[in-house]
Parts: sequence; structure tokens; C-alpha cells
Amino acid sequence: MIARWSVLLAALFGCSDYGYTSRTTLDSFQQSRLNAVDLLIVIDNSCSMVEEQDNLSVNFDSLISIFSQAEVDWQIAVTTTDVESDRFRGLLQGGDDEIIVVGPQGEVDRVAYDRTWPLVRGTALQLDPAAFDPTQNDTPDVWCAATDPYGTVGGLGSPGVWNHACTGDDVVPPPGQDDGPLTPLPGSLVVSEIMSQSPGLDSMCEWFELTNTTDDTLDLTGVTLTDLGNNAAALSDDLTVGPYGSIVVGRSADEATACGAPVDVAIPTGFVLNDDARVITPDSPDGADLFAELVAQGTIGTGIEMGLEGARLVFEEPYFSEQNQGFLREDAALSILFVSDEEDLSPLAAYEYVRYFTDLKGDDAYRDPGQIRLSAVVGKDPPPDEELPSCESDNGFASYGRRYLEVAAETEGVAESICEEDFAPIVEKLGLTLTGLLLEFQLSDLPKLETLVVKLYETDDEASLVRELVADVDYTYVAEGNLLRFEEEQVPPSEYWITAEYEVLPTGATVSTGTAVTRGVAR
Repeated sequence: MIARWSVLLAALFGCSDYGYTSRTTLDSFQQSRLNAVDLLIVIDNSCSMVEEQDNLSVNFDSLISIFSQAEVDWQIAVTTTDVESDRFRGLLQGGDDEIIVVGPQGEVDRVAYDRTWPLVRGTALQLDPAAFDPTQNDTPDVWCAATDPYGTVGGLGSPGVWNHACTGDDVVPPPGQDDGPLTPLPGSLVVSEIMSQSPGLDSMCEWFELTNTTDDTLDLTGVTLTDLGNNAAALSDDLTVGPYGSIVVGRSADEATACGAPVDVAIPTGFVLNDDARVITPDSPDGADLFAELVAQGTIGTGIEMGLEGARLVFEEPYFSEQNQGFLREDAALSILFVSDEEDLSPLAAYEYVRYFTDLKGDDAYRDPGQIRLSAVVGKDPPPDEELPSCESDNGFASYGRRYLEVAAETEGVAESICEEDFAPIVEKLGLTLTGLLLEFQLSDLPKLETLVVKLYETDDEASLVRELVADVDYTYVAEGNLLRFEEEQVPPSEYWITAEYEVLPTGATVSTGTAVTRGVAR
């Protein structure tokens, strides 16, 4: 809320010499603060969204920086526009990932784990040697929690060492004659151990193990690692692994920073293992890594995108109680961001979804629009013909997202074009909107600009003066609307006070700024 008083400021800064008959006015405003927000991002995971997912993930730090500046208690979770697949329907994403090993002659091995697997922080999952085969190693039944301690911070696993059987028995590989080096083929190189929730920071300490199941040396030149999201990395040229040997792929080759894991191949960026975190908070370690992996939902979703329905199902049973509990907080505003290059095909009318999400926050949401805000990064401009795309960029085409734009307009959310090459301004605007920070403050009277003095205070105490603000540097006066306007990089901090002291123009006079100024609305 804006706090504003004209003429009388005794309640704010003590006694004032101004009277009601004075032609001098002093307005004061307190910057708003939205204490808490739950942000659900609905990602289009159909076949054309790779670049847009990347674009969103690399700007995570900008969003969090704005939240931090405003001292917002935030939560972020991700779901998708796919409501057909059991993997996505109604679920906050997290706990699902793949490691796909591709050799010069094609795919060598693939392991896909999900939230039903026994993922425990600080404990690796080990593949039973009896299942060292690509046809057997993709079910949780043949994986078991490691029991051997390793490293410096209490992790459990056996990186670089032949696995125990899940029964606990030692397994010794048979001897043989080495006819290598050979190119890996399916079955000769398998993912044998996974540390997706490390005992330390995942950005330094997560790792996985590849094991040679043959008695021949394997030449790993040209071997790449991918997943069904946006991960991709190549192993080093001239890398070999001996008969029944293993290599450990991790984030850092320095054992001191890798929690003691003996990493043979370090991939600091480009390959992230998703753990079972489904909600990111200010206390989440490696929040940027988690966000990048959650947003990178890949392109395997259905081409029938239903973002509004996908968001609704997150809060429906049995999904909410069994999988998504803890995300919707009673004392937090709810914001939903839809990111899609196609129109929404959900079954209900757009206004029915607005009403549904508003009802989640109760009667207060109808009195305070800031309690529910729906935003959209979609095809924003109506095409000249409905058969034509709304916009296009180097990443492809986007259909007109009419329904998404409708719900954004109705809830005063952000609406931006998905065809923008750089999402940074979009993320910045989204962050400011969600924090509730205001960019415009309307003066109570028309000022003589040469007398206008604007100051910034930390509290409602005159002694808390931060500084006097400079026109056209720290703010801009906008004649249309009689506003003080702040750009995103100038926005006054949460709960700070802004005062504007000025002589009032005579009745009927107009403000002259020397330039033509038009008013824009910033939310």
C-alpha cells in the first residue's frame, strides 16, 4: 500500500511549519512489501521449447536477487503443460532424471530414475553387479543404497570401486585377455553408481560412475553424456577405462572440494543430476542448479499443451496431498507463470481458472488482487491471420497465447513475448511484479519542477535520511499522471520512504518538463 500525506507530516517527521494555506506541499510514500510468495512455473515441455527453457534458467539469479532486495520469503516449484503422462500430470517436478551414455556407434547405456527410487541425501545408489546390463539396470529393484563410507563429509558410496552385490556379498570380476582398446558398445559400459543428492553442495560433490563390464580396455573418445532435458557433455578425448575398471564423473576433480570423491572426469557445467527437491526456497543449497534442472523439462511432453489445467491439477487430490504438499502456504501470495509457445487447450474457460486459483487463497484474494497473480511468457501479439504465428525468432515460431494473456490481464500479471532473445528483462519485470515493489508514485498536487525535492528515507524517522534523489538520474517526473517514476534499477527498497517537497502550481497551470512525456503503467 502507498502511504501518502499532503501538507501535514507531523505523524511522520514530527512538527511541520506547513499549513493548509501554504503553496508548498510535502507528499510521503512508503514502498510496498509483499512478505511471501509461492511461485509455480508451468513449463511447456513439448518438442519446441529447449531454447526457451535454457533462457529462463540462466536468469534465475536475477529473479532471486530481486526477491532478496525486497526481503521476500519465496518458494519456487515447476510443473508442465502435459496433463496426459503420469510422469507429469499434476506433479511438481523433481526426483526424475536420466543419464544417457552415447558412443561413436550409438547409445551405450541409459538409466532413468524417478522419485519412487530410494534417493537419500549423502548416499549413493549402487547397481547390483548381477544387473550390469542395459536391459536390466533401469528398474529400482536392482539398485540399492551404498553402505561404505568415503570422502571427507560422511558420504556413503564406493566411487571407482567394483560394487558389492545388493545382498552385501563381494563380487569379483572374472579374469580375461585384454584385446582393447575397443569402442564401447551396448552392455560394455554401464552406469553403475549415482550420487544425485551429495553430502555437500551438489554443485561440487555430486557424481556418477561408469563401469567397464568387459575384460577389454575401452576407448571413450567420442563418448557423450546427455539426458532428456538440456544436459549435454563430452568425455575427454583419449580417455580409456581398463578391464572391469570404473571412472567417476563429477563436478570437480579436487577431492577436497568434491567431498572426497575421486573424480576422474570433471564436468563443472553442462551436466546436473536432479535430486528429489521439488520446492526451491532461500535455504536450498545450489538453488540455481536445482532451478536449471527443474526448468529443463525437455521436449518429450504431449503436443496438446494444457498449462492452465496443469497448474490446477497441482492443487487437486490426490496430487496435492501425496506429492505436492507444503507448496501452498496460507500466508503467501500465489503466483503462476506460464511459459509456452502454443495456445492453451485446457478444458475450462479461462475465467474459470482465474476463479479457481483465486479461491485457493480465500476471500482475501478478492479484496487484495496481489494475493493471486497469473503471468504469461507466450506469443503476445495477435497475428493478422489466425493461421499465422504470433511471433518468430531464431528459436522458431510461437502461436498466439490468447487464453494465457486473458488470465494475465485479469490478475494484473506480467505478459511478455516468448520470442524475445533475452529473458533477462522479462525475469526482472516478473520479479518486481511479484515482490509488489512500486515503480510509480502519484503526487497530490502539480509541482513547480524547479522546486521539487525528492528524498529517500530508510524509516519514518527524519534522521534515517539516505540521500536526496536526483531528477533524471534516480527518478523521472512524468507530467501525464503527475508521477514520480523509477526504473527497475532505481526502485526504492522494500518499506523505505520517499518524500516529495515542492511548491504547488496555481490552479489551471500546467507542468512544463521541456519534453513531451507520455505515461506508461508499470506493474
